[in-house]
Amino acid sequence: MKRVLVTQRMHDAGHALLDARDDVEWFIPPDTEPATLIEAVKDVDALAVRTAHLTADVLKHAKNLKVVSRHGVGCDSIDVDHCAERGIPVCIAAGGNAQTVVEHTMAMMTYLARGLKAQDAIVREGRWAERMNFGMAKDLFQSTMLIVGYGRIGKKLAPVCKAFGMDVVVADVALDRDLAAQQGVRTVTDFHDELANADYISLHVPLDDTTRNMIGPAELAAMKDGVILINNARGGVVDEAALAEALDSGKVFGAGLDVFSTEPPPADHPLTRHPNVILAPHFGAQSYHAVETVSKMAMQNILDAFDGCLKDEMIFNLDGLRKAGHRN
Repeated sequence: MKRVLVTQRMHDAGHALLDARDDVEWFIPPDTEPATLIEAVKDVDALAVRTAHLTADVLKHAKNLKVVSRHGVGCDSIDVDHCAERGIPVCIAAGGNAQTVVEHTMAMMTYLARGLKAQDAIVREGRWAERMNFGMAKDLFQSTMLIVGYGRIGKKLAPVCKAFGMDVVVADVALDRDLAAQQGVRTVTDFHDELANADYISLHVPLDDTTRNMIGPAELAAMKDGVILINNARGGVVDEAALAEALDSGKVFGAGLDVFSTEPPPADHPLTRHPNVILAPHFGAQSYHAVETVSKMAMQNILDAFDGCLKDEMIFNLDGLRKAGHRN
């Protein structure tokens, strides 16, 4: 009998996949505190993870561990190197929530561009005459969109922006130039080259040593005046203090943030008080359809690992496994 620890409950559709197997049993711990997890992982074969932190100090107690499966795609809360060294694949729900993140991005971008918060206040507060303030709204049409990160989300976001009539530039260190050509978007390997030209910038990169604070004081200073910045990637990729200063100065017209360096952000965080910022509680991938899909993918990855048919495209630490000699 294989034992699966599910750190936090997922959509019932995912749990149903485990229930359908006679050779699998699963359980949820009372909480995700380190001491609780250390005790809970001791005899499990798999871990299904939402937001719990799986450090090496926790994982080393999971002597029978065969697979870690993430409910989502970001793995910065998991010690993937530790897993790779032990030959344990860390799986992701590759592409399962990409479309809903695209829609979340467009919602934030259009909300800021159209000045909907200010317009709503005009009606509610009886200031109807101020509707003649044409400066409160920007167009997406014929503007330039810079997408930093041309992965699963970036590849879906680009054609949506094109449909709005935007000139789209995609930046990534590893570019699918054939797809970019099919989509009619320009490509650069260094996003810095396009900062001065972009009216809108959306970030879709993982958080690692190469992307931490990739948008800092220098990058903000290089941007076009009045830019709108969206971060639905990871909080650590943006220097939030520098962004607050850029908003205060008017350099950045508006910012949409679904993620923060510290989650939840502290009550006195400067971005929570700024009028030109729209905030969300790390919710970009949380539509009903996406949550159901990702839950099923997370559990299916575990079953595939048990059955020896886990797909390479679902393995986040595939390169690490190969370097450690655990996978061809």
